[in-house]
Amino acid sequence: MHLPFSLPQMIYLGAVGCYLLFFALFMRLFWWKRYADRHFWKRRPALSIDHLQARARDLGQMLPRFTILVPARSEADVIERTVDHMSRMEYPPELYEVLVVTDEKESLAADRRRDAAVSGGATAMRQGTVERLLPESEGAALVLALLGACALEGFDEVRRRLGRSEGLRMLQDVPAPLLRPMVWEAADRLTQRRGKKVAPALLRLLRIRLPEATDEDLQSAYAGLLALAIPSAVAFARLRGADGHALGQRLAAVAAQAHHSLTREIIQSMCDALAAGLLERLEAAAARPDLEVRLADIYREIYPTTQDIMDRKVREMAGRRDLPVLKHEVVPRDFDGDLGGRRLGVEVPSTKGRALNWALSAIDGRTTWCGFYDAESRPDPKVMLYVAHRVLEARAADAPPPRIFQGPVFQVRNWYEMGAFCKIASLYQAIAHDWYLPALFRRLPFVGGTNLMVEARLLREIGGYDSSSLTEDLELGTRAYLRAGAWPEYLPYPSSEQTPPTFAGFYRQRLRWATGHLQVMGKIRAMDRCDAAQKERLLRTLWFKGQGEWIFYQTATLVPPLIILLWFFDLVDPNVLGPLWHAGMNLLSTAYLGFTIYAFFRYLAYLDQSARPRRWLGQLGALAQLLVLPLAAFLFPVPYSSAMVLATLGRGPSQWVKTPRTRE
Repeated sequence: MHLPFSLPQMIYLGAVGCYLLFFALFMRLFWWKRYADRHFWKRRPALSIDHLQARARDLGQMLPRFTILVPARSEADVIERTVDHMSRMEYPPELYEVLVVTDEKESLAADRRRDAAVSGGATAMRQGTVERLLPESEGAALVLALLGACALEGFDEVRRRLGRSEGLRMLQDVPAPLLRPMVWEAADRLTQRRGKKVAPALLRLLRIRLPEATDEDLQSAYAGLLALAIPSAVAFARLRGADGHALGQRLAAVAAQAHHSLTREIIQSMCDALAAGLLERLEAAAARPDLEVRLADIYREIYPTTQDIMDRKVREMAGRRDLPVLKHEVVPRDFDGDLGGRRLGVEVPSTKGRALNWALSAIDGRTTWCGFYDAESRPDPKVMLYVAHRVLEARAADAPPPRIFQGPVFQVRNWYEMGAFCKIASLYQAIAHDWYLPALFRRLPFVGGTNLMVEARLLREIGGYDSSSLTEDLELGTRAYLRAGAWPEYLPYPSSEQTPPTFAGFYRQRLRWATGHLQVMGKIRAMDRCDAAQKERLLRTLWFKGQGEWIFYQTATLVPPLIILLWFFDLVDPNVLGPLWHAGMNLLSTAYLGFTIYAFFRYLAYLDQSARPRRWLGQLGALAQLLVLPLAAFLFPVPYSSAMVLATLGRGPSQWVKTPRTRE
């Protein structure tokens, strides 16, 4: 039998067919967008507190009360700004509370590190052997931080020598417990990098502490910060036996660029004089009997735990009638993890579900809805207004109100600090939550671990979270459906969050998600007291949306390299199609890149602009990283395929691992 095409031609036609199939699957995004817009995004009501309160009065109903729960283990880099955001949501402050739950293990580990650092730093200062401390050690950092604290004690001297300085005036407005770590960090960066490329990091640090400042104000504050940090760095260099004068000359050039009214020579002479004064103050501090106490206090400022920050925030917000109640709960190291559980007397592995079950026992007894957010979440301020609106309207229509709401999560906020692969992954994850998630809810009771609202009564009914699950969120959603018939509703108000900045972090996070997906399927199979038909339908859907899709997409990524390999052996003949076909294929390829760039601009408002490169060339370079899209596409399914392989070998992750954060 004579075939119309040769084998190389058939292989090429097969490859083209696969390409067109993949493009058709890609085009489904626009159908999902149309569905999401029609049913959710374009149907969002105009919401305000006054309108909602009036509607509740008309219906003779009470507005729901909320507890916002935030699990935060080792989250000192992000938790303060999250609490500030959560305390200013658009909802009556007397009708919601913010409850942050931390882990006792974090503070216990910090206590051990602090004792060692304080002992080492104090001994070195008293014996005059600071040069023997390892440069990267916490003991050395404490000495440098104490120099910075001494610089702040001599603030008037710095101001007298520097003259009228708007930057120093602005820094005086920063509370001392926050300003001292800023001076230490600036001095540390100047010491480690000898003044090279410190401006972007220090300007971002100032932008965090002075959020209302203009760019001009930040430049002034930057000059003021250098005036405090450079003498500290020079004095520290002298303590360590280095050439402090040479370092001062180099750093004076940096300061002269920031403070145009002073020459390098004037700054150099000021640095030498101020550094000498700092060394005298340090010597006096070393002779005091309370040196260890002072160093311990400084340690808490430059290496704060999540508990340290939360204790301070609770004090700051206490008694403020314009803010919600802020609570801080600490999970004991020996808590068994069950809702209403007990302490065992032995350490129990930490999981997110375990922390949340402990927190649920501490919520206000009047709470009717619980919101769950990650430690770096920035939810839309109207999210509680919308949930309250939906509950009121359901009651008005005498219809059963929703019991679970799941909103989209745009994990793009730290976009400028991600690697190229994670930049692309974050944009497509945002598109999936924006457009695809509403359609997914037609088939699967999916809930995520953040931007999630659950009726408090439902949580008690199903026994809270499964503290042993790697994906406590998916497990909660499936169990709520099988046990109580609760199906989540899409919540069209997003929360911006972070994506792990490196592929290694991304891989570990997605590997845990995928392994947890497999684990949840096993738990469902073992579940009793639920409808068998519902359970089987849910398992089929989980397999199709899990292993089935993972295998398909991982196989799809192997097609291009396979075709390239066959082409090297002359087993692919592209001449079977004419030039118009080839031009069309190239045009389709550019569509993927164009869509990725569109996604960047679509979510631009959710990016943390404080981390954006200052120069346009740097901004363009960040955007140019999207060109690695073809390579990134090969890596997307890898964590999920790995989970299946590791599960088959019995070597998958068995413990919950915290997602790495970018400092904010």
